[in-house]
Amino acid sequence: MKYIGIGLWFVLFFLAFFLKSYSIGGQEMAYVWKMPLLIFLIISVLGQDVKYSFLILGYAFALKNIVNVSFFHFPIDAIINLTKYLSIPIIIHWIYLNVNTPRALKTLRIVPLYLSAFYILSNIPFYFGVFSAPVSATMLWMEDTSLDGLVGILGAPHYTSAMLAIASIVILEFVVKKRGDFRLNFILAPLFLIGVFFLFKTYTRTGWLMFVVGVIVLFIRKISIKDLGKIAMVGLLLFGGLIALFQTNEGFRRRVMDERTGQEDKSSYETVGSGRLEIAQVYLENLYESNFVTYLVGMGMQESQNRYEKKDGMPLFAHNGFVQTIVDNGIIGFLLYLAFLYTLLDAIRKSKSSHNQLAVAIFFMFISCLATQQANYFLLDVFLAIYTGMTLIESRINQYIEIKRNFGNISLYKKTYYRI
Repeated sequence: MKYIGIGLWFVLFFLAFFLKSYSIGGQEMAYVWKMPLLIFLIISVLGQDVKYSFLILGYAFALKNIVNVSFFHFPIDAIINLTKYLSIPIIIHWIYLNVNTPRALKTLRIVPLYLSAFYILSNIPFYFGVFSAPVSATMLWMEDTSLDGLVGILGAPHYTSAMLAIASIVILEFVVKKRGDFRLNFILAPLFLIGVFFLFKTYTRTGWLMFVVGVIVLFIRKISIKDLGKIAMVGLLLFGGLIALFQTNEGFRRRVMDERTGQEDKSSYETVGSGRLEIAQVYLENLYESNFVTYLVGMGMQESQNRYEKKDGMPLFAHNGFVQTIVDNGIIGFLLYLAFLYTLLDAIRKSKSSHNQLAVAIFFMFISCLATQQANYFLLDVFLAIYTGMTLIESRINQYIEIKRNFGNISLYKKTYYRI
C-alpha cells in the first residue's frame, strides 16, 4: 500500500506540473492549483508570530512588488509577481509553525527526496518522445541546424536544467551521507546518474553552473586529509571526462564557447543564452533614463519588458535577477531583497541541523540561478524553502531535546540529530 500511495502521488505531481507547459490568456494553467495553495498558506500563517527577520523582509519585498510607477497600468502582473516572491517566506513560515515533532520532521525530510526522484523520472517520457512540449529546442544554432535541448515536463530548458541540478544534488547528498539503507541507496545512485545525464542534455549553462556550485558548497566544509585524496581522484576523472567531451561533442563545445556560426544577423531574442551583459545593459539604461521616483520604487516587470522591446524588438526579461530587481522594484526594493537574502543565509548558517550544509548549497545554487537567469522558478523556491524550514525546525527540536536531556527527562531520545 505504501508504494501504491507513492505512485499515486507521483501521478498527481505529474499532472500538476504538466500544466506548466500550457497557458490561457498568457497565464500558466498551473495557477489552477498554485493559487489555492497560496491562499491556504496565507490563511494558515495570517496573524501568527514571525520570529525571524528574514520572514519580515521577505514579506515586505513581496508586497513591494505592487508599489511601482506602472502598477495602475499592469495591476495583474504586479499581483502575480507578489505571489511569486511570496513563495519562499510563506512556505518557511508554514513549516516553522506546523512541523513541531521529530516524527513530523522525519516526514518533511523525505518530501524533497521524493520530489527529486519524481522530477528526474518525469523527464524520461519527454526524453524518449512519449510526450512533446510546446517548446522543443534550446536557442543554439550550428550552421543550418539547431541543437535540441531537453525541455521536459516544465516546458522550458532553463527551468528544467535548474531543477535537474537541484534534484541531483539532493539525491547525491542523501547517498553520500548514507541517510538511507543499502537498498534505497542502490536505487538512488543510478537515479542520480540519470539526473546528471538529463542535466547535460538540456545544453543549458545555468543548470550546469548550479550543479558545480552545489557540489563545491556541499563538500567544501569538514574535508579530512583522507577525503582530499578521494576528491582529487574524482576531480581528475571528471576533469578528464569534460576535456574529452569538449573535444568530441560539438554541441557541448559550442555551448561552452557560445559559438553561433551563421547567426550574426539574428536578434538578441533569437540568440538568447548569450548576450546577457548586453540585455542587462539595456535594462539599466532604461532605468537611468527614468525619473527619480522610478529610481526609488521601480517601473514594474511588465513596463521594464515593454521598454526593452522598444529598443530591441522583443519583450525579454533581464536574464539577471539582481538587475531585474533593481529595475522593477527600484533602489528600495533592491535593498529589501538583498537584506532578505543575507538574513536568510545567516539564519541557515546559525542553525544546528544535519541538513545545514545542504541548505547552504541550495541557497548558493539559487543565487547562481538568480545571477545568470532569474529568480521566479517555483520549484526552486519550494526546495530552498523546505530545506531552510527543515534546518530551523531541526535546530529548534534539538534545543528542546537538549533541554530535556539536561533535566534528565530524555530517556526516549539517544541522539541529538535525527536521521531518516
